[in-house]
Amino acid sequence: MAALQDQPAYIIKMRAKPGHGDKLFALATEGMYKSGSSDRFIMLREDADPDVLWNIEVFRSDEAKAAYENGPLADELRDEIIEHLAEMVMRVEAHPYSALPADPA
Repeated sequence: MAALQDQPAYIIKMRAKPGHGDKLFALATEGMYKSGSSDRFIMLREDADPDVLWNIEVFRSDEAKAAYENGPLADELRDEIIEHLAEMVMRVEAHPYSALPADPA
Protein backbone atom coordinates (compact mmCIF):
# COMPACT_ATOMS: atom_id res chain seq x y z
CA MET A 1 0.00 0.00 0.00
CA ALA A 2 1.20 3.51 -0.81
CA ALA A 3 2.28 5.92 1.89
CA LEU A 4 -0.61 8.14 2.95
CA GLN A 5 0.99 11.24 1.42
CA ASP A 6 1.24 9.43 -1.95
CA GLN A 7 -2.48 8.66 -2.11
CA PRO A 8 -4.64 11.04 -4.18
CA ALA A 9 -7.70 12.51 -2.51
CA TYR A 10 -10.72 14.71 -3.15
CA ILE A 11 -12.54 17.17 -0.97
CA ILE A 12 -16.03 17.45 -2.42
CA LYS A 13 -18.93 19.73 -1.55
CA MET A 14 -22.42 19.06 -2.88
CA ARG A 15 -25.64 20.92 -2.12
CA ALA A 16 -28.87 19.01 -2.62
CA LYS A 17 -32.08 20.52 -3.86
CA PRO A 18 -34.49 21.17 -0.98
CA GLY A 19 -35.88 17.84 0.20
CA HIS A 20 -33.24 15.81 -1.67
CA GLY A 21 -30.56 15.72 1.04
CA ASP A 22 -31.27 12.20 2.28
CA LYS A 23 -31.25 10.79 -1.25
CA LEU A 24 -28.01 12.60 -2.14
CA PHE A 25 -26.28 11.26 0.97
CA ALA A 26 -27.52 7.73 0.29
CA LEU A 27 -26.32 7.78 -3.33
CA ALA A 28 -22.93 9.25 -2.44
CA THR A 29 -22.36 6.76 0.37
CA GLU A 30 -23.49 3.82 -1.76
CA GLY A 31 -21.09 4.94 -4.46
CA MET A 32 -18.14 4.95 -2.08
CA TYR A 33 -18.83 1.35 -1.11
CA LYS A 34 -19.52 0.20 -4.67
CA SER A 35 -16.35 1.66 -6.18
CA GLY A 36 -13.88 -0.03 -3.85
CA SER A 37 -11.29 2.51 -5.01
CA SER A 38 -11.13 4.46 -1.76
CA ASP A 39 -8.84 3.62 1.11
CA ARG A 40 -10.96 5.77 3.40
CA PHE A 41 -13.65 8.41 3.22
CA ILE A 42 -15.72 10.55 5.51
CA MET A 43 -19.09 12.09 4.70
CA LEU A 44 -20.11 15.15 6.64
CA ARG A 45 -23.50 16.86 6.82
CA GLU A 46 -23.51 20.53 7.73
CA ASP A 47 -25.33 21.33 10.95
CA ALA A 48 -26.56 24.68 9.65
CA ASP A 49 -27.67 23.26 6.28
CA PRO A 50 -28.36 19.51 6.23
CA ASP A 51 -28.68 19.58 2.43
CA VAL A 52 -24.91 20.21 2.18
CA LEU A 53 -22.65 17.18 1.89
CA TRP A 54 -18.88 17.32 2.36
CA ASN A 55 -16.89 14.25 1.37
CA ILE A 56 -13.21 13.66 1.98
CA GLU A 57 -12.15 10.67 -0.08
CA VAL A 58 -8.68 9.12 -0.12
CA PHE A 59 -8.03 6.73 -2.99
CA ARG A 60 -5.89 3.61 -2.62
CA SER A 61 -3.58 4.75 -5.43
CA ASP A 62 -3.38 6.87 -8.57
CA GLU A 63 -4.35 3.74 -10.51
CA ALA A 64 -7.43 3.12 -8.37
CA LYS A 65 -8.51 6.75 -8.79
CA ALA A 66 -8.05 6.57 -12.57
CA ALA A 67 -9.87 3.24 -12.81
CA TYR A 68 -12.86 4.69 -10.94
CA GLU A 69 -12.92 7.96 -12.88
CA ASN A 70 -12.72 6.16 -16.24
CA GLY A 71 -15.08 3.33 -15.35
CA PRO A 72 -18.83 3.01 -15.91
CA LEU A 73 -19.71 3.39 -12.21
CA ALA A 74 -18.52 7.03 -12.14
CA ASP A 75 -20.82 7.88 -15.05
CA GLU A 76 -23.74 6.00 -13.51
CA LEU A 77 -23.35 7.73 -10.13
CA ARG A 78 -22.83 11.14 -11.70
CA ASP A 79 -26.05 10.81 -13.71
CA GLU A 80 -28.01 9.76 -10.61
CA ILE A 81 -26.52 12.41 -8.34
CA ILE A 82 -26.90 15.33 -10.77
CA GLU A 83 -30.70 15.21 -10.61
CA HIS A 84 -30.54 15.86 -6.84
CA LEU A 85 -28.11 18.81 -6.93
CA ALA A 86 -29.05 22.44 -6.40
CA GLU A 87 -25.71 23.77 -7.65
CA MET A 88 -22.44 22.78 -9.29
CA VAL A 89 -20.23 20.39 -7.30
CA MET A 90 -17.07 21.81 -5.76
CA ARG A 91 -14.17 19.34 -6.01
CA VAL A 92 -10.62 19.97 -4.83
CA GLU A 93 -7.83 17.52 -5.62
CA ALA A 94 -5.50 17.01 -2.66
CA HIS A 95 -3.15 14.59 -0.93
CA PRO A 96 -3.37 13.72 2.78
CA TYR A 97 -0.74 15.18 5.02
CA SER A 98 -1.56 13.13 8.10
CA ALA A 99 -4.31 11.00 9.60
CA LEU A 100 -4.69 9.37 12.96
CA PRO A 101 -6.76 6.33 13.86
CA ALA A 102 -9.86 6.98 15.92
CA ASP A 103 -8.29 5.10 18.85
CA PRO A 104 -4.49 5.29 18.78
CA ALA A 105 -4.22 2.82 21.68
